[in-house]
Amino acid sequence: SPETEEAKTSPETEEAKTEKVKDDRVEVFIPKGQANEDPNLFVSVNGKNYLLPRGKKSKVPPEIAEEIRRANEAEEMMDVHIDEMLKASK
Repeated sequence: SPETEEAKTSPETEEAKTEKVKDDRVEVFIPKGQANEDPNLFVSVNGKNYLLPRGKKSKVPPEIAEEIRRANEAEEMMDVHIDEMLKASK
């Protein structure tokens, strides 16, 4: 019957989706912070939360890796801007 065939293909489809998610993950390294910082980095994208250990490599979905990259770039830009403002104020 068609219902039986659908039931058979659903688990295979779910299994294939699970494997695809695992294959899409990318490795990121979160550097250790200062002694007074949290030993983990909290990242949240579209309601999915990740708590990544600092000083270790972690495998995450591409959108999480992109958000980490974006946040690092924003922090670097802020540091450059602060340095420029300090030089200008002298």
